Amino acid sequence: MLKYPWTALSIIVIWVTTTYIILNQSGLDINRILFMALVGTVIISLFGFRPPKIDR
Repeated sequence: MLKYPWTALSIIVIWVTTTYIILNQSGLDINRILFMALVGTVIISLFGFRPPKIDR
């Protein structure tokens, strides 16, 4: 029932955490970190925002 808000919250947590890591750590490959966050977002979106199946 509360599938979509939890999916959206998970995506928000990914990006807030990514921002925190980038701002507080020096010497990181920012492109790699952003790419990993993007891939994680796409994976969660594919599974989390899928419409529910309707049984007939």
